[in-house]
Amino acid sequence: PETETETFDVEVKLLSGETLATIKVNAADPVSQLREKIEALDVSELGAFPQSALMFGRHELDLGDTAGAVGLCQGSVLTLLRLPPRKLCTASEDGTARMFELHTGKTLSILGGHCSAVVSVTFSEDVTRALTMTSARSIAMYDASSGVQLWRVLGPVQDACLAADGRRVLVMDSHSVVGLLDAQTGRLLTNLVHHAYYVCTAVFSPDGKALLTSSVEGFARLFDVESGGCLVTFGRKATGGRSVGMSAASFSPDATKVLASMYDGSVDLYDRTSGERICSCAGHKFSLRSCIMSPDGKKILTASKDGTSKLFCASSGEYLGSFDAEAVLCGANFSPDLSKVLTAAQDGVAKLFDTHSGACLQEFPDHSAPVLSATMSFDGTWVLTSSSDLEAKLFETNTGRCLRSFSEENGFVTCAQWAPGGRQLLLAFFSGKVAVFDPASDRFVQEFVGHTDCVHSMKLI
Repeated sequence: PETETETFDVEVKLLSGETLATIKVNAADPVSQLREKIEALDVSELGAFPQSALMFGRHELDLGDTAGAVGLCQGSVLTLLRLPPRKLCTASEDGTARMFELHTGKTLSILGGHCSAVVSVTFSEDVTRALTMTSARSIAMYDASSGVQLWRVLGPVQDACLAADGRRVLVMDSHSVVGLLDAQTGRLLTNLVHHAYYVCTAVFSPDGKALLTSSVEGFARLFDVESGGCLVTFGRKATGGRSVGMSAASFSPDATKVLASMYDGSVDLYDRTSGERICSCAGHKFSLRSCIMSPDGKKILTASKDGTSKLFCASSGEYLGSFDAEAVLCGANFSPDLSKVLTAAQDGVAKLFDTHSGACLQEFPDHSAPVLSATMSFDGTWVLTSSSDLEAKLFETNTGRCLRSFSEENGFVTCAQWAPGGRQLLLAFFSGKVAVFDPASDRFVQEFVGHTDCVHSMKLI
């Protein structure tokens, strides 16, 4: 690597091998500055390909890196990958779901024909099929591009989702029967399992080839989607031989493990293939409200009714630290760089903690009802909270100062999340308005027009 004061030449190529440009780079230059230079040169393609990834070998460069830190030097070659535009799908009380082009707001398709409010939409990975679910508990399959309805099941269906490969639909009824439908015809293929008690989880694996269920009975099962056979059973017995009740189960980020939340406040991590328990994470006095793994799969973060969030090592179950929110928690999240933890509590306050010391760094108050989520911008500058008081607030991380309460000018907020890149907000309102807000310029920069009533959910695809 070059010294921080020395300037050197770096070649930028497209995936085709064509050279886009050779740019002057200093070792101290942040990757974000390199991206700005390259985007200025690639301006003719920005309209068709508003997103891109900058690769150095097999490594995608993060905007917070510097040229020297990632090893750039004289003669280095970067590859610019142009990515297709992201899409946004919304589900509304007006009986439609709409798919928009994210960077232009253009309506791509409308999924209509529902007799009640649309509450959720799931897509196949190639975005050719879309499955809607209504407040009347009916489901319908659509061609996502044309908006043509392929089939409908009146239900009642308790929950449903479409597999990533677009071949199967998972349905669960109020009697805890979990079944699979053919996504092409809507025909029932098989009932995989009939639990004696409430099924709290039923999800496809990321590749769509397996199905994970969990029940309050105290066990989780992994099924083969094609054969319907049970591959593995996960669970443990308490003292006396009785099963410990299970409240949720999920796949690890790499889908090689299964994470199970137990009613006694503990968490178990299992090997997906063998079913062997890798570790147990204990210490909470009451049951859990959420349990997640860090994106790298190395840590487990819990949030409990006992008012604490705890951090554990995913390989050993070792206790790493606790974060005391002093109120019943609704959830907890990692900051993008994993150095901090954000908690969301029922007392209307979100808090920021240091991962290593456990110290509370900042509080974000003023919600009049439980905070449902608290998440941080990619660069750590802002914190976004959303609450059951139908309000979303934007805070300055360092000071805790509230910069925006979005319901004051726009009405009740039904959905709030960070847009791709983690620097702008996606907001949906009770009025049907959906828009992108830019905190840097303190204004709405994009609106998605078409809904005439409350937006219940939105999904990036």
